[in-house]
Amino acid sequence: MKICMLTTGHNAMDDRIFYKEACSLRKVYDEVYVIAPDKKKNYNVNGINIIGITEPSSLSDRFKIIDELIKEAIKVNADVYHFHDYEILSKILMIKKKLPNAKIIYDVHEHYPDMIRMSKKVPKAAKGLLGLIVDKYEIHISKKLDFIITADDAVKERFKQYVDNVEVIYNFSDFDFSNDIYIEKEYDLIYQGGITLERGIFEVVKSVKIAKEKFDKIKMVFVGPFNDVKAKQMVNDYIEKNGLNNNIQFTGNVPHKDVEMYIRKSKIGIVTLLPYPKYFKNIPIKQFEYMSCGIPVIGSDLPPIKKFVTSYNSGIIVDPTKPEEIANAISKILDNEELRIRLGNNGIKAVKEAYNWGNMEQYLYKIYSKMEWSYEKSKCQVFKWEWVWDMG
Repeated sequence: MKICMLTTGHNAMDDRIFYKEACSLRKVYDEVYVIAPDKKKNYNVNGINIIGITEPSSLSDRFKIIDELIKEAIKVNADVYHFHDYEILSKILMIKKKLPNAKIIYDVHEHYPDMIRMSKKVPKAAKGLLGLIVDKYEIHISKKLDFIITADDAVKERFKQYVDNVEVIYNFSDFDFSNDIYIEKEYDLIYQGGITLERGIFEVVKSVKIAKEKFDKIKMVFVGPFNDVKAKQMVNDYIEKNGLNNNIQFTGNVPHKDVEMYIRKSKIGIVTLLPYPKYFKNIPIKQFEYMSCGIPVIGSDLPPIKKFVTSYNSGIIVDPTKPEEIANAISKILDNEELRIRLGNNGIKAVKEAYNWGNMEQYLYKIYSKMEWSYEKSKCQVFKWEWVWDMG
């Protein structure tokens, strides 16, 4: 069976798309393609064929490259098309029209109506109406597709009201979760991922200032890009004003393979997202990456974080809007090495027993087995009618 992954909003080496799903599928299927924005047009990584399309420089550009994406997708003539971005919904049925036997999977990474309502780029007066339009259109097209994959339970339940074939595949970490790996600690704290105010970055920086009163040489690293220019200036001004330049480091974007090393060099992982509607649903992968590397988690008192952290006692849950509470959790763990090691080991146990990509891989294979059976059935049906037509 030939499989083709499609994306306009991620690069070809995206963590979920390439390193997890595509690499897992390549273990079972000989032909796996990824069509994604890329400077290079055609190349192969780990046996997976990468087809590059024009790189967008804005959200509107992502809509402009959909025709190019669909054109390349049809050329591949795949049996299953697995796409990852909301905007592709607008043209995805062109593949069905051209290749009626092909099966189409929509991998929903986010709760897009909530994203619209959170967006700073959408006028406040238009957020409600636009969120409703996004919601209705996504459900309308999804009913015509063959399978829906979501990354969390809340989005699964949203689709389950309208679509029969829907399954959640958590974005668990694919990092090595061995207890035997030890790397000298360089940082007390780490936050990894896109940096925004909504993800609680300003409150974390404030908590470092508070913790510095007790731990003068406390060191925190932010691994990831700043996604908001104004927020970056605001945070940098605070760091400068409060003498935190030697305590806080920003790496910018780093390759996926390097993220694990930064985490292992740290003592505590931070995932204190603020209580916006979107974060009551989406499950942040960073908490599982921290657990995989055996470091305690300080996380928000939000369902998708609290559920996974408390089930194995692998960290401390806090009110993310209160820097003092975050600082107290930091102090509690840094003050007690036995506690830090115990929480970290609990995280490794959680990943070994439940929260690992290997478990999710099995769900992915089951979905593709259904698609394979459905595709073969479709081909047989077409052959049957062609045979009847010829006999007539």
